Amino acid sequence: MLPPKNAIATISEMLDDLLNEIGSVGGIQASVLVSNNGLMIASNNTSSGVDDNLIGALVAMLIRSAAHVSKELLKGRLDYLLLHTEYGEIIIMKAGSNAVFTLLTDSYENIGLTIIEMKKACERVENILG
Repeated sequence: MLPPKNAIATISEMLDDLLNEIGSVGGIQASVLVSNNGLMIASNNTSSGVDDNLIGALVAMLIRSAAHVSKELLKGRLDYLLLHTEYGEIIIMKAGSNAVFTLLTDSYENIGLTIIEMKKACERVENILG
């Protein structure tokens, strides 16, 4: 017997919930999940002032380039990419084999906690997307 229809969360709802949860870590301006090709899967971008599609395209290009550099320099698999900028951090991490997860922060506080929570979120994304 199947549970009532409203009890089954859709993939979109599960991803939206996940992005909202990680947004509560503090200092998060935007959380964006895109395909490896940069196509938007889900986002929670309320205050960055940057278009989600632009974030997706740039992030996909960056992580491919960074993974190539890591491989060519014999440093192994890329864990995550951290861009420390004048106005905050940009953290980019693979979320399974088909997605890329990105956080934009407005501060440098709790970057370690943010990365730990992001890794947990990436595992959840991988389970949700399969």
